[in-house]
Amino acid sequence: MEPRRRNIIVIVVVGVLVVAGVGGYFALQKSSVSATCGSNQRTTICVDQAELPDSLDPAVTFSSPGWAAVQQVYQGLVQYNGTSVTNFSGVLAKNWSVVYDPATGFESYVFTLRSGVHFSNGDPYSAYVQWYSLYRSLLLAQGPQFILEQNFYSTNFNTASPLNYSSPLPSAQSANTTLANDLNSWNFAAPTTAEIAQMSEPTQSFQVVSPTVIALNLGYGYLASNYTYLLASISSPNSYAVDPTWVDANGGVQVAVVNEYLTTHTLGTGQYLLEDYNGVEGGGYSLVVDPNYWGVAAAATEPWNNNLHPGNTTVDISFQPTLDVTVSDLLNGKVQSAELDYVGPSTISPLLGHSNVVVQPLATVVGATSGSWWMYLNQGVFPFNNLSVREAIAHAINYDEIVTEAFGAYATRWVGPVPPDYPYYDPGNLPPYPYNLTLAKQEIANSPCANNACKGGTINYAYLDIGADWAEAAQFIATDLAQIGLTINAVPISLPDLYVEQSETAGHCVSTTNANGGPFYMGQEFYTSDYVSPDDWTQNDAYTNGSANHCMSAYSNATVDSLVYQAAAESNPANLSADYSNMTSLMYYNYTDIWLVVPTAFAVYASNLHGSIVNAMGSAEPSAILFNTQWLS
Repeated sequence: MEPRRRNIIVIVVVGVLVVAGVGGYFALQKSSVSATCGSNQRTTICVDQAELPDSLDPAVTFSSPGWAAVQQVYQGLVQYNGTSVTNFSGVLAKNWSVVYDPATGFESYVFTLRSGVHFSNGDPYSAYVQWYSLYRSLLLAQGPQFILEQNFYSTNFNTASPLNYSSPLPSAQSANTTLANDLNSWNFAAPTTAEIAQMSEPTQSFQVVSPTVIALNLGYGYLASNYTYLLASISSPNSYAVDPTWVDANGGVQVAVVNEYLTTHTLGTGQYLLEDYNGVEGGGYSLVVDPNYWGVAAAATEPWNNNLHPGNTTVDISFQPTLDVTVSDLLNGKVQSAELDYVGPSTISPLLGHSNVVVQPLATVVGATSGSWWMYLNQGVFPFNNLSVREAIAHAINYDEIVTEAFGAYATRWVGPVPPDYPYYDPGNLPPYPYNLTLAKQEIANSPCANNACKGGTINYAYLDIGADWAEAAQFIATDLAQIGLTINAVPISLPDLYVEQSETAGHCVSTTNANGGPFYMGQEFYTSDYVSPDDWTQNDAYTNGSANHCMSAYSNATVDSLVYQAAAESNPANLSADYSNMTSLMYYNYTDIWLVVPTAFAVYASNLHGSIVNAMGSAEPSAILFNTQWLS
């Protein structure tokens, strides 16, 4: 089993949520607002964005600004239905059904595609194109590959011995080479009879049933099971349709190699054309409404389906990372929305009550998706290898002080490993760890740190240097733990440094070295979602090799590992409740992670901007699935 990768870049502390869940980081300098975006313009929606996209290729991008861009241009089979985290509406798929396949013992999701769909250049979309797009995404083997690889794998068209995640590596490598050659040489607009026969082979992950029907057959990925959250997972960009003819004309497909042309160029079936892309500090791009968008008629027959609605107006994105400039641009009407990441109450307060700006607190699930935060204690290192020390720490922290003072009450307590408002969050209703200094002192007295035995040694505590709120929280924690005889040295580190700390060098966790001011056997951690499902979290923060666990708390429990993947493959609600309740309890009473807070997420946008559809995944600014429903008055 491969360890789950870190899936994030942008974590909203209190701010405009733009997170789709992802990995990477860009350090930016000051830039200016687009010249077309002034205080008096009313025809273009202008957006300040702090970070650059990592890629414009939907099969490659693994950052929030990348997802935000490609979701305006490309489309997938389904997407979240407005604000719901469990209901989905069809986009390229008109409808779908789930059927049991007796040949494999697993389920298949069978999608009937919409008619008349085409790319912005007029090239047709079909089941053949969707088949190509899904296999291309797997073959590129980039950051988001695991989202598909959980359930699907490359094909060798061999009915006697179909490939799956556990197939021998040489067989997979050979099949991938063959498959890449097929993707580069077949005409997916008019495939031959032999090519259609291969795409229609039932013993593979993606199966063409007809030109307008495609089946996604479960059981070939590393979960080797059915999967409750498949629709959520394929709402992510790496399942979106790309034009085979266009890709072939611009570099084609190579196994595990990024297509550089698609990194900066786009062509999709969606509502917008992405133009004038300048992926540098001070750059940006424009989203221009596609006059030939295929979905106009479909949207008219499904007015409730916001994912189909054609775009209303041009959107200009400026890569403007300076927070003070962004706040000024919002207040002065130079921009209508913004990506406000890593900001706290001091930033939100000036915006509250201003006539030019709407400041909308969002549901807890939105903040949980963008980032739920905890403190890790490395259980393999003294004194955190002692249960009483860990329990004492859990009860010595004044959580209410952190919520009210550091976050201005814009935060919620939680119990992990699944975040609040997610399916199967804390089924046993365990309370957040209570602040109980008396109990904390009793526990420390029963530990090797009794009688201030640990006071003379300084413990480095790593916290993310992303704003005054977390700096203040770190100082509160240091003060609280001094009361039980622990001397904490709060060390600010950057997000890229945190990624380094989570990694290994020469087989050793960087967090155990002096890199970045370490070693850090204690520190601040967080996760943000790729899509809304409980297993997206537990594979990261509960599983032994999860990237937010392995080099941080070093928690390892064979029962929890088994439950993580058992639950991911389970569909019975009673069994799921039992699985997640057991996981939560085992971690809770081990004091594995000290669950801190889920900061409130806000949508912040101009008062003359209308039609923003809040989405729990925060797939685009400001907390909207798409810009297509937005307009200016």
